[in-house]
Amino acid sequence: MESSIELTQEIKSFITERGADLVGIAPMERFAECPEETKPQAYMPGAKSVISVGMNLANGVCDVWGEYTEEGKSISPYLFYGYGLTNLETSRIVNAAAKKLEKTGYKSLTFPPTWLICNYRFFERSLTGDMLGDFSHRHAAVAAGLAEIGWNGLGMSPEYGVRVRWNSIITDAPLTPDPLYDGPPVCQPDKCDKLCAKLCPSQAFSDTETITASFGDKKCEYARLDKLRCMYSIVGLTDGSGGRTKLKLPDGPGNVMHLMEARENQISPVDKLMLDQCFGIITGDFCGKCLHHCPAHKFKK
Repeated sequence: MESSIELTQEIKSFITERGADLVGIAPMERFAECPEETKPQAYMPGAKSVISVGMNLANGVCDVWGEYTEEGKSISPYLFYGYGLTNLETSRIVNAAAKKLEKTGYKSLTFPPTWLICNYRFFERSLTGDMLGDFSHRHAAVAAGLAEIGWNGLGMSPEYGVRVRWNSIITDAPLTPDPLYDGPPVCQPDKCDKLCAKLCPSQAFSDTETITASFGDKKCEYARLDKLRCMYSIVGLTDGSGGRTKLKLPDGPGNVMHLMEARENQISPVDKLMLDQCFGIITGDFCGKCLHHCPAHKFKK
């Protein structure tokens, strides 16, 4: 049987050769403070490692995102190349790597990277705004030493900032863990004055409440996000989210019934058609200002 080091090097090479830009290994103890129902061991009691896989988004694809009324701007490159295709590509990579591990004798489990399919198990919680995914790929990236959680709640790597899509493999393979990231902060809100929160079309980021996620000795603090308010912009209902509908949001926390009614009465037939026919697999969400305008990828340079 291969040693842990040999198997780790082999699977990492397998993943990067198929197009991944980042790959890291997290041991189980770094998930100790995750919600019990979404820990790797909740799905695989004998799990020993989580492999985190990251794919960089091209800067040109992110920078061209903008309102359809802006000259030289378009949301379509990001929707496909920065979201839909990238999610499919990382899924292809982790699926191939998981099958390789299983052929070697190690059980492996992968979850989809994004959209409603990822929180179907906890869908009822969305009625109160307490949305929860089956498994958090961004937190796995931190546990694997590849990222930190930025003020916007997204996984940010020192190499690419927030411009990364993440995916993961839970496995009982005895892989060698990578150290946690301990370099300069990737997210520096004092430099950008919390630009992500200022630009949010839904005003979904809290000014006062924060969340702290712990990964062993490492902690990440970030703004609490009203995920229901965020959803208004994800589906293109708000001014500034990239769509054609200009709904004025009510004050207060997001309301799922109001959101569903607004979605059914979406003004633009084009936006409605995109959501009904394309979103989730083929493309991503309309908005993404907290990603497109985040300057973290420039700080290291």
